[in-house]
Amino acid sequence: MRLRWKLTLSYTLVTAGAIFLIEIGLLAVAAFLLTRAGTLPRLLVPVLNSATTELAPALEAAPPDRAALENWLKTLVEEGRLTRASQQGIKLNLNPASLHWAVVTDAQGEAVAAYPQLPCGKGTPLEACLPAEALGLTGRALAGERDSGALSFADNKGLYLATPITDAAGHVAGALLLHIIWPASLRQWPREVLNTLLPSAAVITLFAALIGTLFGFLTARGLTRRLTALSEAADAWSRGDFSAQVRDPSPDELGALAQRLNRMAEQLENLLHSRQALAALEERNRLARDLHDAVKQQVFAAGMQLAAARRLLPQQPKEAQVAVTQADALIRQAQQELTALIRELRPAALQDKGLVAALREHLETWARQTGIAADFRVQHEQRLPLETAQALLRVAQEALANTAKHSGARQVRVRLAWGDDAVHLTVEDDGQGFEPATARGRGLGLTSMAERVQRLGGRLEVTTHPGQGARVEAIVPLKQP
Repeated sequence: MRLRWKLTLSYTLVTAGAIFLIEIGLLAVAAFLLTRAGTLPRLLVPVLNSATTELAPALEAAPPDRAALENWLKTLVEEGRLTRASQQGIKLNLNPASLHWAVVTDAQGEAVAAYPQLPCGKGTPLEACLPAEALGLTGRALAGERDSGALSFADNKGLYLATPITDAAGHVAGALLLHIIWPASLRQWPREVLNTLLPSAAVITLFAALIGTLFGFLTARGLTRRLTALSEAADAWSRGDFSAQVRDPSPDELGALAQRLNRMAEQLENLLHSRQALAALEERNRLARDLHDAVKQQVFAAGMQLAAARRLLPQQPKEAQVAVTQADALIRQAQQELTALIRELRPAALQDKGLVAALREHLETWARQTGIAADFRVQHEQRLPLETAQALLRVAQEALANTAKHSGARQVRVRLAWGDDAVHLTVEDDGQGFEPATARGRGLGLTSMAERVQRLGGRLEVTTHPGQGARVEAIVPLKQP
């Protein structure tokens, strides 16, 4: 799954889950508060006191208007609302299933209207239907009590609540008694919370999920776009193109990372240029050393022989001829040395011939010039990138040059083999060998070979001991890092 969709999904789940948990928490807190003594009566009694004034005319009529009273009670019990209170901006929000029954009594406490009928049946006195505590509520309401704490009583069957019915003059005309099924303990309220939550939870959670998905998608798109810019710049740097820059001016962590990467790319470019300049300087120093150690000395020796021949020519022509012959040999040897150096500076056209053909041609020329037998073998040949082929050819040339100068070998074996993930170049001679520890720092040959291979992510292994020849192996991965 792509990062954008992972982030979008996480935003969706977190948003929907958070809204769902908040809704549960709020309903749980509300239900918990409602189970505390006096909470619900304090909310309902003021509303009922305002609403029941419209019952007084029907109750004071002779005889009382039972039909009007029962219709009023029916609206209250079945719909959980009060008509007059709603018109005054006061709304009674009760779950109709919570209202068990309601009854209206006259000023003497006799039941006048009820909806639905009382549990003990129609025409049965209230004393036979209600507990003594509930009857006490009715008596206090008829006495004009207004305190909600004195007008409510809760038991394991629910909440009993009474309120006086007053006329326009403020006289008590009767009482309204309600039985509300509401959890009276902590064991009951979780079920009520769940029943209240289920109808709305799905809609609210779905809406929250849609908002979270949209917000998550937009946020994730911006984030992935910035990460893509970083990835593209890194790809360009891996190809050696350090002109690519990450343009992210944001002050956050990603913006800071982009600035650091830009500085790193600039430093890598400077380092690469420095290493290239150093490599060129090392190459010039090596050429200067080779010219001084070989060609210059041979030309100087040839000049000395020619000077001697000029001096001996008038009186000793035969000795002069010998000096000229030696000078000629020295000049030819210097010419061969120069040719070898030129070949190193201008290797064979690898793009046309390939590494194998170029290495074979160089090895044949080297063997003729040095008189050292050379054996060259190739296994599983494949096409190589030009940079890799040039590096391996340079390593082979340097290793062969060292063999010719220092080893005193009679035979050289060169192997070029392709494996599954790397190419191996091995140059092995049967010369006098050397001690690797004493050879370090005495020349740039091994160092330059190792650096060429390491630039390509490979490694150089040198195996040698005095009197046992030398073996140089360059291992370069086929897929560059």
